[in-house]
Amino acid sequence: MSVRKLSHSDLPALLALCLGNPQYYAFLGEEPTPDALAAEMVELPPDCLPDQKSYLGFFGADGDLVAVLDLIRGYPADGCAFIGFFMVDSSRQGEGVGSSLILRILNRLRDEGVVCVRLACVEGNEQSRRFWEKCGFVEVGTPVDQGEYRVVPMECRLV
Repeated sequence: MSVRKLSHSDLPALLALCLGNPQYYAFLGEEPTPDALAAEMVELPPDCLPDQKSYLGFFGADGDLVAVLDLIRGYPADGCAFIGFFMVDSSRQGEGVGSSLILRILNRLRDEGVVCVRLACVEGNEQSRRFWEKCGFVEVGTPVDQGEYRVVPMECRLV
């Protein structure tokens, strides 16, 4: 599988991948749009710089987009990383592709000196919660209101 940063030219493939996962977007109360995905590609948390963000696409041997990952290094604190978004093409779910990718990413982050990885799982999305737990994440803190939905903070310690 090849990996590279996604760009504006990848939006059609990214939109197709996201539209193929309607269950995730049902929890958000919205559907993905090209404009929303383009904004997500460059969106940063407070006090973060663009070079901290990697919006990556994982491509199969056939060149098709298999998965996408939004990763912020050094957030919410030094020595941490934050997964803002991770999605696997629905046709590849249940094959171990997602957990294999996440475990590779966690190992690479550990090698880079990252000590914990955090994310926010949409409350009620049990499929997503089970996936993250299988990858070594545990719930930390209390759910946070995001307006239309709530998220549960999760963390994986790498040391």
